[in-house]
Amino acid sequence: MDFLALVSRLRGLAAWMTKRFRVAIAYAAYALSFVRGESYVRERWEGRESLAGAKRVAVFVHYDYHGIVHDFVLHYLRQLADSGFSIILVSNAPKLQAPHVAQLQECCALVLRRANVGYDFGAYKEGIAAIPDLAALDTLLLANDSVYGPLHHIAGVLDQMDPESAEVWGASDSWEIHFHLQSYFLVFHKAALRAPAFTAFWKKLRYVQSKTWIIMKYEVGLTRAMRRAGLRCRAAFPYRQAAAALIEAVVERNVLADGIDPVRKTFIQQVFRTINAGAPLNATHFFWDYMIAQMNFPFLKRELLQKNPARIPLLTYWERVVKQSTDYDTDLILRHLELSLKNRSV
Repeated sequence: MDFLALVSRLRGLAAWMTKRFRVAIAYAAYALSFVRGESYVRERWEGRESLAGAKRVAVFVHYDYHGIVHDFVLHYLRQLADSGFSIILVSNAPKLQAPHVAQLQECCALVLRRANVGYDFGAYKEGIAAIPDLAALDTLLLANDSVYGPLHHIAGVLDQMDPESAEVWGASDSWEIHFHLQSYFLVFHKAALRAPAFTAFWKKLRYVQSKTWIIMKYEVGLTRAMRRAGLRCRAAFPYRQAAAALIEAVVERNVLADGIDPVRKTFIQQVFRTINAGAPLNATHFFWDYMIAQMNFPFLKRELLQKNPARIPLLTYWERVVKQSTDYDTDLILRHLELSLKNRSV
């Protein structure tokens, strides 16, 4: 065995061991969840609107270590309110600053602050539990602040989520682990809300302090539970559409022969090989620009700009892409990046 092959095998072994270690830690965290409390809500504020008689409710999860509700979040909440949603904001922040609470009360029906136990799914559970009559709703939206946007008015996105086509909708989907709708934006129509499987999922959900467990068992598990119950689950902006567009560009339009810059060419080649091998990618990272510019995708993932874990090239174009494709005020993003980035510029 030559040296490069040995290095490749050792890397593969290290990755496998790391994955197994994470799974073991996740199961340990699940075991610890059995000694946790029933609720982690610490503060509660009533908003200007009432939940009584609401037909559309959004449970929106917020987190900021310093207790700030940033302008991009307020923009998102106001669009939801404009679209007829009564909003329950659930903050996992250690505190909420008084001026921000007052701003939230103006556009929300209820504001809850809880300990950050169980992450977003723990917050979703406590937000759903605060709805007076879940069965009376026509629509429940679960959303969080892990994205910038909506880059287009959210009403246009919601119009695509027809209850006749599917009872459960996500903005985007993923094929990693198993097919599932990504949990930063999920819509449940009346048939799903009345399904015993929906109630059972949230009743069984525990406050597990492991992101690996949350993804494996709750984000992936929610879609699987809904599908097993016979409910149709669809994405408004599916991964396969973006992936197929790249394959078409390479195979049929020979985009790699058009004299594009070497960085972009290398990236497209790598992504093409990955898709062709059947390995799923995170569309909101790898196809972010195509989705915004060509599919009218209304979000830009915060993690993409703040951390870029997959090392996507040419992210410095994000502002140009957003400005050319939408009317969104990119200063909302810039102000947040200026406060949150460390040793990084984008």
